[in-house]
Amino acid sequence: MIKKLLVAAVIGAVAFGALKGTKFFGYAKHEVASIGEWVDSNIPPEKKIAALRKEVKHLDRDIDRTSDELAKEIVEVDHLNKDLVALRTEVVTEEKKVRALALKLTDATEKVVYGREMVPVEEAKYRLNRDVKLIVSRKNTVEGMEQTLVSRERIKESLVKQVEALRRSKQDLSVSIDKLEAEYKTLQLQQIESKYQVDDTRLAQIKQTIRELQKDVDVKRQKLKMAPAIAEDGAPVTALSVDDILAPLDGSKKSEKKTD
Repeated sequence: MIKKLLVAAVIGAVAFGALKGTKFFGYAKHEVASIGEWVDSNIPPEKKIAALRKEVKHLDRDIDRTSDELAKEIVEVDHLNKDLVALRTEVVTEEKKVRALALKLTDATEKVVYGREMVPVEEAKYRLNRDVKLIVSRKNTVEGMEQTLVSRERIKESLVKQVEALRRSKQDLSVSIDKLEAEYKTLQLQQIESKYQVDDTRLAQIKQTIRELQKDVDVKRQKLKMAPAIAEDGAPVTALSVDDILAPLDGSKKSEKKTD
């Protein structure tokens, strides 16, 4: 039955595509919609419930995919946070060194120790200027990483909520389907136990046939009661006595004597 319904739906879809762009398109579209509704109305509730369970089961794929994204995001955030902490520490340390060297250059006249070397003041200033620019650049990098970290944290929080929502929705949907199936099975039991069952199940058809046969038997029994009894030799049988049978005649004779 389902195979025939699917074939009908496919034929309708092919016809729909063939008529697209013609003046019959609107009519065909309406007819295809009607076929779809007819197909849906002819699908047994058991199959619809099974299909719903299958769709809910597919939510596991969405949950797994979102969970994978969340796991990757958690690792990325963790690594980014560690890199950021390390870079901040390096920048603070380098800035302290640069400020200490700048303080030496303030009082120097000819040469000054820069790092592990003794260099002229002008050379030291050149190196100081270079190192300050490098620190500023690294500070900008820190700011960029901080902004990135904030964004990644938001993405992580969003994914956590998505996973929780998907799991909660799956659970709620499963409960709803279980409840729906229980109600349907209860209805089926009520239909089975109902004296006047009207559904199209085999049990209903059997009950309906029994009722019809019982009516036929009752009608024939009533006809038998209404028909005159027949003796075994074919002669009519009556419970009246001879006097009872002649009573009407005797009654008329008595009437005639009284008149005379």
